[in-house]
Amino acid sequence: MIEHELITSGQLKEALDKQKKSGEKIVEALIDLGHLTVEQFVRFLSGQPGVASIELSNYQIPDDVIALIPNDTAIENEIFPIDKMGKLLTLGMVCPLDAKTIEEIESMTGLRVKPILCSPTDIKNAISQYYPKNAAPKDESSPEPEVTPEKVETGLKMSKVLKLISGMKTLPALPETVEKVKEAMDDLSVSPNEVAAHIIMDPPIAAKVLSVANSAAYGFPNRVDTVELAVALLGLRETYSIVLSAAVMNLFETSQLFDYKRYWEEAMNCASAAKIIAKACGKGEDKGIFTAGLLHDIGRIALLETDSEEYSKINFNLIDDDLIQAEQEFMGVTHTEAGFELATNWNLPSEISEAIRYHHNPEFSEQNKVTVAIVALSEKWTRSKVLGNQNKDSLLEQSEPLLKTIQMNADTASVTFDLVAGLEPVFFEWNGESAA
Repeated sequence: MIEHELITSGQLKEALDKQKKSGEKIVEALIDLGHLTVEQFVRFLSGQPGVASIELSNYQIPDDVIALIPNDTAIENEIFPIDKMGKLLTLGMVCPLDAKTIEEIESMTGLRVKPILCSPTDIKNAISQYYPKNAAPKDESSPEPEVTPEKVETGLKMSKVLKLISGMKTLPALPETVEKVKEAMDDLSVSPNEVAAHIIMDPPIAAKVLSVANSAAYGFPNRVDTVELAVALLGLRETYSIVLSAAVMNLFETSQLFDYKRYWEEAMNCASAAKIIAKACGKGEDKGIFTAGLLHDIGRIALLETDSEEYSKINFNLIDDDLIQAEQEFMGVTHTEAGFELATNWNLPSEISEAIRYHHNPEFSEQNKVTVAIVALSEKWTRSKVLGNQNKDSLLEQSEPLLKTIQMNADTASVTFDLVAGLEPVFFEWNGESAA
């Protein structure tokens, strides 16, 4: 590839260094680093007579994995097998919420299914490339299926999705403080002061707990100066939610490729709006609303931390469908799915993990429809404010399905919108202070 001027010797050396650390194939390292595209690699190997099919086959999804799912089943349910490891089958799905299909595949294969959200286009292309047009049983004497560039391209893309999802498991675990507060929340014999003592032992988290307790989201009349007072005012469950939020913020604070400060400021504004909306629709006592608002876009950080070079190519200012489309194109995985994977690894409460996964499609939420709708509404209203698009009547009209879900009438929605619009931007300072 150096002779054909596809890459330089310096780029090869960089990829070899990456390969030593990750154990991936050299071509995958070159693609990850942005030195080579899938299309360039496929064209290059296809033009090498005698070695193309042998080399290309190394980048295909194995036939024994494809054989696990019949052609008709794949087409009917819009699914595609990506990988099999032991008793775990990684399955690309257009609708990973389809419990009936997952159950059928598990019964059919005897494997546990791990669903991954893939775009309809990717699933359709994968089925087209990997399944024969006539799905007749394979004869022992039949020639091996042809290795094509299209199959390799699909295989590499699906492999990238799998690698990203697997990479979520390598992200930092939550600190011990979170688990201790969670245990205390379920133990009636533990006093607020004992919980505060655990938090104080972790100064960065303690500082952020005080900062959040003093934010406009909670609106306490006097300044909260001690962790003990914060715990007493907030209650144990809400304290747990804030400790969880603070811990996540501490895990991901710095990067030269991503504006973390702006990210957390926008997240704090969304969380503050979520508290206002929850109170207005009679859900102010529901715990986890603030944290769900704060962590709803955590998948963006998960993708960045897993593959910073590739994710940094996505414009930070993209929102909604434009952001989802760009993530599908560059990463093969959206931030909503990546965030849900991270939430699952951290064993977060369902009201938080569902808000992370479905805030762009709240209609898909199963157990926590109101919480998800509140977070989706908060994001819509606060983002429109940041973008200077404050056409109240238009936004309220667009918000009608969400308002219906949270059972908020038009008059209350109008007043609540004004409260959210009047929120002073939250500028989150990393020394633990929060100021308007």
